Amino acid sequence: MEALFLLFALAWSGLLPFLLAGALCRSMAPTRAALLAFGIPAAVHGATTLLLEPGSRLSALPFWGIPHLILLPLLLLAAAKQSPR
Repeated sequence: MEALFLLFALAWSGLLPFLLAGALCRSMAPTRAALLAFGIPAAVHGATTLLLEPGSRLSALPFWGIPHLILLPLLLLAAAKQSPR
């Protein structure tokens, strides 16, 4: 059951920046929206990692950091396709 919960959390961490970028794209340039959509969840997840015990902070970093770093190029690629030429 815990593996299923972790899978859903990972999927939500991947889906949230794209949903946020889509919403922000209506009010700003696509590239700026993609960077902001990356930065907001990364900052929130980073701040919540600081609330963990000192020994478990380093082990939580790859859980949220790696998916965010994988998503950044995808967000920027999607933004580049949406940008007017």
